[in-house]
Amino acid sequence: MKIRVLLVILLALITLPSSMYAVSVRAERRAINEGNKMVREGKLAEGIRLYKQALQANPESNVARFNLGLSQINLAKATQNNDSLSKKLLTEGSRLMQSVAGPECQNIDLRSKANYNMGNLAFENEDYAGAINLYKQALRLNPDFPDARRNLRIAQLKLQNQDNNKDQNQQNQQDQQDQQDQQDKQDQQDQQDKQDQNNQQDQQQQDQQPKDNEINQQAAEQILNAVENNENQTRARQAAQGNKSSGNHERVKKW
Repeated sequence: MKIRVLLVILLALITLPSSMYAVSVRAERRAINEGNKMVREGKLAEGIRLYKQALQANPESNVARFNLGLSQINLAKATQNNDSLSKKLLTEGSRLMQSVAGPECQNIDLRSKANYNMGNLAFENEDYAGAINLYKQALRLNPDFPDARRNLRIAQLKLQNQDNNKDQNQQNQQDQQDQQDQQDKQDQQDQQDKQDQNNQQDQQQQDQQPKDNEINQQAAEQILNAVENNENQTRARQAAQGNKSSGNHERVKKW
């Protein structure tokens, strides 16, 4: 849905001044009327020049200020390829529109339209909450303003969708974080299980291998057995030789 942007170029609504200011007021009115004609023909730059002339003739002219600000805003949109010029026009136009929207302006209808146009600017910048406040202000000043009421409803729907999308994005981010946390925990558990398995295998290999003190004990027992066998064999040989010697002596000796 597109918002309806009010392109209002107001005619000079000026009461007859005293004779002292007749000349300046006529100059203001003439410049505003000529500026309106240029804007209707699409000649925004020329219209801006004429509205500035009207303000020179009457610096307090809210009509000239409103038309000048609106023309600058529209020209800024038309010159978006020139960022510096577009930004300058938009800043100046917004400032003028804001000055008309305030309570200093005694023209209620003009104030309502100024708030409406500022609401459109906020809407285009996706500041839907700000646009809602400005449309509401326009309706407070002029309840019979159908475009402001329509744009208010659109801005409210946009803000609702924006909040819903924000909540959904936050939920998606939380779900992704939960999944990542779960994956990290699973990776840690897999790593721990693998480490435990490696430790268990190492322990089994160590259990299958005899310990150093067991090897030394076995070697000592083998040595002792070998020594004991040698001693036994030595004693047996000595005993056998002794018996042989005794036998021979008895046979040689005669009594």
